[in-house]
Amino acid sequence: MIVGRNPNVIATMPQQDTVYKYTSENAARLIIANRTLRFGRPSAMNDPFDINIDDLFETALTDWRNAEVAILVDTLSANPAEYAERVGVPEDAIAISGIINAGTAAHREELLALLTSPVIEDMYPQWKATLDALELEKSAIVTQFKNSGIFCATRNKNNLLMWSHYADQHKGVALGFRQDVARDSFLRLLEPVSYSNIRPKFYRPFDPLVRSTPSSDPDAMRAFTRSLTHVKSTEWAYEEEVRVVDPSCIPEGQDAIFQPYYPTELVELNIGLRLTGAARDELIAAAAALNKDVSIFQARMTAGTYSLSFERIA
Repeated sequence: MIVGRNPNVIATMPQQDTVYKYTSENAARLIIANRTLRFGRPSAMNDPFDINIDDLFETALTDWRNAEVAILVDTLSANPAEYAERVGVPEDAIAISGIINAGTAAHREELLALLTSPVIEDMYPQWKATLDALELEKSAIVTQFKNSGIFCATRNKNNLLMWSHYADQHKGVALGFRQDVARDSFLRLLEPVSYSNIRPKFYRPFDPLVRSTPSSDPDAMRAFTRSLTHVKSTEWAYEEEVRVVDPSCIPEGQDAIFQPYYPTELVELNIGLRLTGAARDELIAAAAALNKDVSIFQARMTAGTYSLSFERIA
């Protein structure tokens, strides 16, 4: 199963678009020889914020609970009748409201501290059951994502930063892939990454009196899943990234898995400026042997600008 794929909401990549994988010369040899592409764990991503859920739930769950308590206390203080009608404790609401309103700000803070302590969970089993259910849901999501496999590519083969960062300072290549629409290729599941300055949240703004806890509705969970797997900081927007995320696909103890692609899906070999000699010739021969119709380009400096041009050589 691939997460985040919802054709009613999110458009997958156009079928005839070519996507590019920047890589070193040695890695390109393996990709071509083994006819596989690497799916790595989120923990191996170069951006520590990418699909990072280590702090997503702990802080949010604490904030969610404490904010719920504060709203309950405020409602009980200002409108005990409404509180009693919606929560269901009319015999206690008026008396407790009077005690709260007769106290000082310090007394209110003491009450909030008590209500946000573990003691309250023993006093109100229903509240504890809600938190326990959220913990179970959180644990399932954490396990799923930590064992997920991610394949990343880009729509742009002409990016100087990516040639420097991912293609061994222009001594590597950019491999071009186009999904085989006639067969069940995993490349058909590529989806574009969105970019934002705000990280995803599992817990929505809520009204605790109507129990607006995180929704388990499938559409809501798909939307949250995609926000976690396909959203990155705007500082990465230059990458124009597309990716496939496969949940729980990497066995414990392994860093990655390798998924096969069809030979006809390797449609371009773009050779870096600084890749020369025998290594260059061997990659050209290997790509042509894998797919006789592969297009081979040599990157060149464009005169007068900070950009590349690509000369077709085969």
